[in-house]
Amino acid sequence: MATRDNREMRERLRRELLRELGSPSQLISLEQRDKRHLRGLAVCSGRVLSFVLDAQSQRLRTRPLFDLLLRSRH
Repeated sequence: MATRDNREMRERLRRELLRELGSPSQLISLEQRDKRHLRGLAVCSGRVLSFVLDAQSQRLRTRPLFDLLLRSRH
C-alpha cells in the first residue's frame, strides 16, 4: 500500500510541477518529514530545483538551485 501511495504522490507532484513550470519534470528525491510538507528535488528543462508542497494550502513553492548548461566549442 505504501508503494502505491508513493507512486500516486509522485504522479501528483509531476502534474503540479508541469502546471507550475510548463514542461515535464523528473523527480530526483521526495521526502515527507511531517504530514504538512512534502519536499524534494526535480529536474525540469535543464534546471535542478527544490520544491515544497504545503498539504493544507495545496501550494507548491519552487526554488531553482542551478541550470545544467551545454557548452560547445566553435
